[in-house]
Amino acid sequence: MVIESIPKAAGMAFAVVVSLLVIVLLVRGKFNRRMGLALLVAATLMGFLVFAPMLPNQFQVLLLGKTKQLGVPVPLAGAILFLFVAISFVVGRSFCGYACPIGAVQELVYKLPGKKLVLRNKKVTQVFRLASLAAFLVLTVVFSLGMLNYLGVHDFFYLDLTWYFLVFLAILILGVFLYRPFCRLACPYGAILSLAAIKGIFKLRRNGNCNECGECELVCPTNEAGANDLKQECYLCHRCVEACKKGGISYGRAGRGT
Repeated sequence: MVIESIPKAAGMAFAVVVSLLVIVLLVRGKFNRRMGLALLVAATLMGFLVFAPMLPNQFQVLLLGKTKQLGVPVPLAGAILFLFVAISFVVGRSFCGYACPIGAVQELVYKLPGKKLVLRNKKVTQVFRLASLAAFLVLTVVFSLGMLNYLGVHDFFYLDLTWYFLVFLAILILGVFLYRPFCRLACPYGAILSLAAIKGIFKLRRNGNCNECGECELVCPTNEAGANDLKQECYLCHRCVEACKKGGISYGRAGRGT
């Protein structure tokens, strides 16, 4: 049990370090596309090699009561899940953006060439996301069924060629054209983190250099770059910062930008 827990513990440590590293780099203005790509590749490899840090799956396993699959003590698993809710409340969705293997592999496939589709109506995605969370809770708590298993998360990262593997593969193919479909529409833990991020203290915000050109809004894949957007689906992808030629977007507290 101790030996089996080492990879899981390493995955959790990776998640904490990466989530905080992204924030430090953003605050200092040192984050760039190359760094982001390296972190995404590292997170994806963690998913395939040790199936960690899979917090959505950990959330499911905890609710199902299959504690032996956690790889860490139950109180620690619960504390970790709560920790990243708190992190999202303070600094935004850095875990989802760069530390979660499920999110990372979707971010990577979205970089592939193809016509990109943007869902402009955020209420639709929000309703779908919350409905998925409700369905997940009912299935796990009432019927003891793991929704993520049927979506193929486990089988895909274990390279187990089942029908469920093909389900997640289909989600990834969709992810070439639609930004992070699993994260935005089906991830139960991500839905909780999105609610925490609404009141996030630190966010990517417009500053005094902004001339309202709208370039940031054109490149944002989740339509969250508007001055008054809540940023609940901001994955800190940095596209808005790179698109702004005036340095009009910076990462910081409310009051430092519009």
